[in-house]
Amino acid sequence: MDTTIADIVRAEWCEVLDVTSPEPDDDFFEIGGNSLLAVTLVERVESRLGVEVALEEFFLDGRLDTLVAVARAAAK
Repeated sequence: MDTTIADIVRAEWCEVLDVTSPEPDDDFFEIGGNSLLAVTLVERVESRLGVEVALEEFFLDGRLDTLVAVARAAAK
């Protein structure tokens, strides 16, 4: 996984969830995320990286519920 992408995703994750040091396997929804924040996170990551991240992946079996998963999806 590209460090730059992971760093950008981590920064957006922290800002959207108002956390300072998320763990790579923290569950987005368990640490305070909700549907609106998921949309915000995806939009911010897409805007910063110029990529598309499938929002529905957040809601399908928790495929994008961790920091690592979002960074991997953005890197594809």
